[in-house]
Amino acid sequence: MAIASGQQVYLAVVETLMQRIAAGDWQPGQRVPSITQLARELGVSTGPVREAARVLASRGLLRIEHGRGIFVTDAPNLPLDLYEHFQRMDTGSLLELFEARRLLEPELAALAADRATDEQAELILALAQAMERAADAGQDFAEPDIQFHQQIARAARNSVLAGMMAGINDLIVAGQQVTVDLPGMTPRAVRYHLLIAEAIRDRQPLQARLLMLAHVSDAIESLLSRQPEARGDQYDQRATAVIVSPRTMALRADA
Repeated sequence: MAIASGQQVYLAVVETLMQRIAAGDWQPGQRVPSITQLARELGVSTGPVREAARVLASRGLLRIEHGRGIFVTDAPNLPLDLYEHFQRMDTGSLLELFEARRLLEPELAALAADRATDEQAELILALAQAMERAADAGQDFAEPDIQFHQQIARAARNSVLAGMMAGINDLIVAGQQVTVDLPGMTPRAVRYHLLIAEAIRDRQPLQARLLMLAHVSDAIESLLSRQPEARGDQYDQRATAVIVSPRTMALRADA
């Protein structure tokens, strides 16, 4: 089962492994093929497979035992209903996802600006820069993109909020596969990540909050522009315009 060449490798491997666990190809407690075997089967290099295994282990689906191999957990915490829902992802589903992120991630960014260690702040900036380099080279940038948001959640040092973020992480991965194809989305997302990382590094919580709010709201605006009929009462033009204005100001500030 080779990964299609048009798919982003990291996300495609995560999705494929989740599908196989959900389908019962590997039973709870069963050892899965090695990284090398999976890479050969999927027609990819070992790097994306190793990263996908690590991510699925962090989500409670796989257990990595060094020297022994990789196993399906005894009770894999696979959100089947949500996963199946987002396999049929439409604009309305994505709007619900980004609405949840808009409530959560700006505060995580503000807390990270207050609480991140110097090492965490540098890592967040390094991930933003890695995403920029990959995007400029036309390469897969999903890993630094997803890791950027995960590291901000960790740097906020609030276990409840971090747990809430982890709970929607599968949906964020699925949503990224759709939003990456929206016109102009990639260069704007790259710019937002750099600005947010700099605000966290410079200990500017208000700026970090506003930039993250604008970043997520930009995705909402782009989705609504693609499919205007999805715009309901809660997504009227006035509400979107007010939220997007910090984005325009932030991006023009360094222009």
